[in-house]
Amino acid sequence: MIAILKNNALFNWQKLSFRRRLLLIMTLSGIVKLLILSIAGFAYLKHWEEQDSGNNALGIAKFLSTSPCVIKAIETNNPELIRAKIEYLRASVNAAFIVVGNKDGIRLSHPINERVGKPMKGDDNYRALKQGLSYVSVANGSLGRSVRGKTPIIDRKGNIIGVVSVGYLLTSIESKADHFLIFLLIMIALVVLTNALISNFTAKKFQNAIFGFEPEEFGRLYMELEVTLSTIKEGVVSIDANGYLRSINRSACDIFKVQAEDVLNRKMDEVLPENNLTEILTSKVSEYNVEMMIKGQAIVANRQILIVDGQVVGAVSSFRLKDEISELTKQLSQVREYSDLLRSQTHEHSNKLNTISGLIHLGKNEEVLSLIGQETERYQHLIQFLREAIHEPMIAGVLLGKSERARELGLLLEIDEGSQLLALPEHIRAEDMVTVLGNFIDNGFDACNSSHTSKSEKKVTVSISDFGDEIIIEVEDNGCGLPKNIAQEELIKQGVSSKSENNRGVGLHLVNQIISQYNGQLMMESIDNKGTRMTVYLPKQHADKDIENDIN
Repeated sequence: MIAILKNNALFNWQKLSFRRRLLLIMTLSGIVKLLILSIAGFAYLKHWEEQDSGNNALGIAKFLSTSPCVIKAIETNNPELIRAKIEYLRASVNAAFIVVGNKDGIRLSHPINERVGKPMKGDDNYRALKQGLSYVSVANGSLGRSVRGKTPIIDRKGNIIGVVSVGYLLTSIESKADHFLIFLLIMIALVVLTNALISNFTAKKFQNAIFGFEPEEFGRLYMELEVTLSTIKEGVVSIDANGYLRSINRSACDIFKVQAEDVLNRKMDEVLPENNLTEILTSKVSEYNVEMMIKGQAIVANRQILIVDGQVVGAVSSFRLKDEISELTKQLSQVREYSDLLRSQTHEHSNKLNTISGLIHLGKNEEVLSLIGQETERYQHLIQFLREAIHEPMIAGVLLGKSERARELGLLLEIDEGSQLLALPEHIRAEDMVTVLGNFIDNGFDACNSSHTSKSEKKVTVSISDFGDEIIIEVEDNGCGLPKNIAQEELIKQGVSSKSENNRGVGLHLVNQIISQYNGQLMMESIDNKGTRMTVYLPKQHADKDIENDIN
């Protein structure tokens, strides 16, 4: 039987939906509370009715005890003197009985005439007849259990000569309270029904707030989220609509060097004032790849607002240390450059080998030797120039790789003979310079390939100098120029590109971020039928002053 009950969904609490569980809890708790209230109320009402009836009975008894007619009837032992009057009074006050007894407890009046002259029942006359007290008592009489008001009858000399007992049957009192009990039972049914409706409405609202999940499911998802956030490398924080920090994972604590219990449920502006996450609550615009300094550490953050039912309820930010991203970018950049270089060299060497093979078959040995000498001389000259002029190996490698790439595309990459770049200042990272230079040269290649200029005239010129207080990078091409249908200010925004392919519109955006980080200037110049010139000025001295980019 127990096994059957356990297998029954009604008794398997975990299998019940939250709505049914809440309905059962509300219904059962309502029934229990109302039963307790009803029983207590009924008992109180019954007690109150008994007291009220007893007090009424005592008042009537006291009134009769002073009646000369009653005193005379006792003194003369003549029941007929009072029988009619007592019965009339009993009927008028709706009492169960009014009994007048002599000092021995023998009845002189009773609702049933046959019981006149017989001893009074109840054994509760002692205090009235012997002690002269007036009181309310409950006892079993000849008519049943009743509440009684008793008082002694005293003659003119002060002697106790009898007793008056006025009583109401308890059954009549209970019948009055029964109506109240029925009323309470009806109220229980109404309250249970109301509880059912309220619990159903509450459960529906609650589940809507947790996206329809059962509480156990929601708890499991919350734990999964907590575990996930604790295992990921990125720092993650979230705030509510009032700017209070509601969650922070372990990585974020490590990055900010704080303890979760010290910052949770406090204003974000107070615990991490450099993180202006609360600003997007007002702007309602999510932000991506935002660079900022927090507690002396450069981070790159993505920040997303949380919207529920059209209302902003908070925001979430994920971020990583910029040094980690830079390291990854550096490694990826090196791999890409090596790949481009190897591919270009392989392609070029293949062409050269084919040419040499053809010349050998034709017996042109002198031309073969001349070609080999030219290639060796050109390559060695470029390497020697880069070694002497560009002291940063990563930048020299980029220029060498792009030079081979240009030859592969049938273009010409010229490096200005006056270029010079000695050691970079400490605050300028070589990988950032590689990003800027690589993007400009690639854009120059694309512009040249898109132009109608003769292939032999397509050229990209690079100039780098660190004379004076600035590092100047200039890349010029004779391609199609900047797009006329897009404002130059728009070109530096993420996702904006003159090219139709997907995943474009990132390069100039990154370049602009890097230049802004170093308080540099970016100049974009487009001349009809002459191409594009991109110039960057990076101050050698680190300064906090932010200089707006100058776009012409």
